[in-house]
Amino acid sequence: MHEIQVSESKTLKLTNVLSRRIMPEEFANINLIVTQMENFVRSHNAQPIGPLVQHILVTKGPNPEPQMYLLRQANQMIPRLDPQYHMDAVLRVKDCLYARFMGPMNRNDLAAQKLNIYAFEHDIKLSGSVYSIFVNQDDDEGVVDVFMEKE
Repeated sequence: MHEIQVSESKTLKLTNVLSRRIMPEEFANINLIVTQMENFVRSHNAQPIGPLVQHILVTKGPNPEPQMYLLRQANQMIPRLDPQYHMDAVLRVKDCLYARFMGPMNRNDLAAQKLNIYAFEHDIKLSGSVYSIFVNQDDDEGVVDVFMEKE
């Protein structure tokens, strides 16, 4: 069965988070970048844990533009980083709208759409920051958790 469950006031908490900004010209190489991130973690005697996280942030100001980041948790902090990486011991995002999408992966964008509609209907202001966690995926079906940060 396909469904999208929605909740309010959820907190996203990730630990030992390695992140990397993805430039628009790199979008075609996402799979390679994910592999490079995982290899970077392993090369520093750590292990990648948990699912891949995608963070989309829309900048504020007169010319807002989306920025994309890939996040990968590790089992420990990595002290020395290459310039393209950033590491947080704890990433905590409080008071989010949350949706769990279960269905065909080519339709997982519906979760974010549903949260935007929910926010509109309940007069909730959103910050423009969206975290998508790719929990489980097989051939075509999957589970994606989406967190949208409130203002």
